[in-house]
Amino acid sequence: MKSSLTEVITEDEFRKLAQEHSRNFLKIYAYLRKQNKPLPRRFYAHLIEESEELESFLDDHCARDNKTWHFFGELVASIRNLSKVAFILKHLLFRYPAYELYEDETKEFLQKTRKASTFIDKTILSLFQEIRRESKRLGIAMPKGTLKEDFFREIYPQKRLPFTIDGEEAFDAHKKAARIATQYLRVIEKWEYFKWNLGKVKTSALKNVLPDVVNEERSREVITIVHNLQSTYDHYIKRTPLESQDEGLKRFRGYISLPLHLLNVINWLSHLYQRHIHAAIQRGEEHGIPHVIDGEHLLDILVNFALFYANRYLQKGKGLADDILGRYITIGTCELRVPKDLGFHLRPATLVARVAAYYGTKLCLVVDGQEYDASSVLSITMAGGLISRKGHKTVVFMGDERALRDLKRLSEFNYGEDTMGNRIALPPDLSHLWS
Repeated sequence: MKSSLTEVITEDEFRKLAQEHSRNFLKIYAYLRKQNKPLPRRFYAHLIEESEELESFLDDHCARDNKTWHFFGELVASIRNLSKVAFILKHLLFRYPAYELYEDETKEFLQKTRKASTFIDKTILSLFQEIRRESKRLGIAMPKGTLKEDFFREIYPQKRLPFTIDGEEAFDAHKKAARIATQYLRVIEKWEYFKWNLGKVKTSALKNVLPDVVNEERSREVITIVHNLQSTYDHYIKRTPLESQDEGLKRFRGYISLPLHLLNVINWLSHLYQRHIHAAIQRGEEHGIPHVIDGEHLLDILVNFALFYANRYLQKGKGLADDILGRYITIGTCELRVPKDLGFHLRPATLVARVAAYYGTKLCLVVDGQEYDASSVLSITMAGGLISRKGHKTVVFMGDERALRDLKRLSEFNYGEDTMGNRIALPPDLSHLWS
């Protein structure tokens, strides 16, 4: 029998290692105790770094699989999660004016952001107080000294350097703007599919939201889409002549960035609640994270602050997205052949409707001068009946040229089926129609 490649060490041996590796992290407690004013972002950046490093050390030694060290590991992981949230909230307070949002309730949002930030700060301090007690139990001495008082001093100037970089080349920025606006509308569709447009939720019902409606898996999925939107904007739109000429387009980025930050708050708090609070409750732990963190208050911040305002800003951004699409899409027409033999029955009609849904713009099927809504399978199949009776071999589509381009490709593959009605593979550039 082969021996394990991993050496098992005693708890006493590990204690000596933990004493050394936790020194910088534990120094933070002495600094926190003395603070009676809001902490700057630089402090949380330091806390994130130190907690991540200590958590990695503990995980490398499987500390949370050991009864003696399990709670210490949970405390460090919880501090890491909350330090991420604290940094985001501080960033929102600092950057909010730069978003230049059409917002008539700025004061209310900033007030609630500060309130959430205060709760997170107090919770981090409570976790550190528990860390101190747990360290004493484990035989880890609290280090002498603290962090330098001015180490995290941060200046918040309402100033900026002069803009001296030439505008980027257009890279067909109009089409990219339309593409970003379309994807923004798809984010809202995903949001509504997840039933995240909840509004305010009563305290008694908060536990019904996680993890059935909101969870870290879903939040990561939406974060990926919104982050891609922001990256695409920054790569193709930012500093272009188009952005400088279009105030609404420049403002639109704020309606991407702010929901993205709030989504990250949702993700980190979901993770904390699911992995460290809810899981401990399920295990029936008498002492643990649920006894240190006010889970109900945390859920309230997650749902009635982060989720609520992310939804609000996305919905306000929707108006800008619609406006951008109206200004930057090009409307055209194209004549395409009817699907061979079987015409516009269910499968071809469904794929045409998916093209319309993907771009989120008006697309019409025109038969004998009458327009049919190409985003509706029922409308297309109704038109299909008329096309069949009249014996038409071609039809006209009218709408967004991006959608027309996809329809042209779709017609080359007989709208996704052979003449017997069997499904056939579509080319890679139409793969989004099967998703």
